[in-house]
Amino acid sequence: MSSARPNSTLGRILRSASFRLTLFYAALFIASAGALFATVYVTATAAMQNDMAAVLRSEALQLAEVHSRTGLSGLAQQIARRMNFRTRGPIFYLLQAPNGRVVVGNLPGMPPVNGVVDFVPKADTPAPEADGEQTKLTGFGLTLPDGSFLLVAQDAARLTDMQHAIVRAFAWAGGLTLLLAIAGGAVLGNSFLRRIDAITRTSRAIMEGDLSARIPARGTHDEIDQLIASLNAMLGRIQQLMDGLRQVSSDIAHDLRTPLGRLRQHLEDARERAKTTADYDAATDAAIEEADDLLETFSALLRIAQVEAGSQKSAFAELDLSALARSVGEAYRPAVEDSGHTLDMKVDDGVHLTGDRQLLAQMISNLVENALRHTPAGSTVALALRRAGTGFKIEVADNGPGIPEAERGKVFDRFYRLDRSRSTAGSGLGLALVKAIAGLHGLTIELSDRKPGLGVVVTGPAAR
Repeated sequence: MSSARPNSTLGRILRSASFRLTLFYAALFIASAGALFATVYVTATAAMQNDMAAVLRSEALQLAEVHSRTGLSGLAQQIARRMNFRTRGPIFYLLQAPNGRVVVGNLPGMPPVNGVVDFVPKADTPAPEADGEQTKLTGFGLTLPDGSFLLVAQDAARLTDMQHAIVRAFAWAGGLTLLLAIAGGAVLGNSFLRRIDAITRTSRAIMEGDLSARIPARGTHDEIDQLIASLNAMLGRIQQLMDGLRQVSSDIAHDLRTPLGRLRQHLEDARERAKTTADYDAATDAAIEEADDLLETFSALLRIAQVEAGSQKSAFAELDLSALARSVGEAYRPAVEDSGHTLDMKVDDGVHLTGDRQLLAQMISNLVENALRHTPAGSTVALALRRAGTGFKIEVADNGPGIPEAERGKVFDRFYRLDRSRSTAGSGLGLALVKAIAGLHGLTIELSDRKPGLGVVVTGPAAR
């Protein structure tokens, strides 16, 4: 078991995308280096050959000038002196008379050739050897005016050494590059696999029931960190939805038990006590009323679930929020007057928002209705829409009894109701729906103490 694991890890590294990508770029780099090597090799060889030819040509022309001044004998003496001193390195000379006789030099006689010539001297020539073989020479030949032939040559071993040095340098560079690429690919592959393993461990923990598990990030803000941030945000959203589902299930089990119990009690009373048609009608009407309340509660729960799922974002469009708020306020004005309340409405013109018109109208309606339902007659309900910088604020406020500070964080939960509100109509889902609609539109909700009364402020960015 202990020996199989390293092999498995090595196999995963070799099969990882990062390792293969590193090898691909290494091969691409080596190919580019090969093209560079060919260019440098050809260019350097040509440059050195040209340099050698220029040196030999200059030497031959200087000796030709000596011949023009002193004749063949003076040229022979000059060549002999240069052969003895060799101030310019291993240079070989050949001076032949017009009849082909070698006058002076350390090269064997040869047919006259004008210009640059490459040749291998005969075995009895005192030219340098490499590995037991005569070295190739590069020479420059010149036929003098009297028909004699002058050849100046130089050992081409320097050119060969330079070529070998270039080949060795690129071979070492290519080998080192490939070695570093393999090592770097292994390191990157191992690092990549560790991060993938972290994602795998987190996903398995979530599948086993730990919805709070999150993928650790390195803080490098690279592509994988950005992916991890998106995955963690998705996991957080899933956990929020699952917690909400559990909460809804628990709330339904607790808060709907009472109306279902009342419904059953009405039906039992009708069966045991009703004697006349009027008694049965009264019991039936009470049961229908309880059933309608239950259906309304389930409809509200379904609507909250649909809003929180975000499925209605596809219907978003730019709308005039000022006109919408004003129309909702005017629609509630008769109900406000009938309940003995006063409606104070102040709406700034020209505020626009991208969203769902029906849901936003529902949000404002729920806030106004909540204020009317939980304040006594004679109270004032204020509906305001104001510009706030580049955004807006919707505020529904009243001067009623308000909400204790300890309970303000709970009023947006499903089925939550204050003790004093349990005798009033409602299911405790109005503000939960408001919170869901606001979250769908990216709006924030705050509760403020108006002393007396309560203010609900919805803030968001306005559409340009």
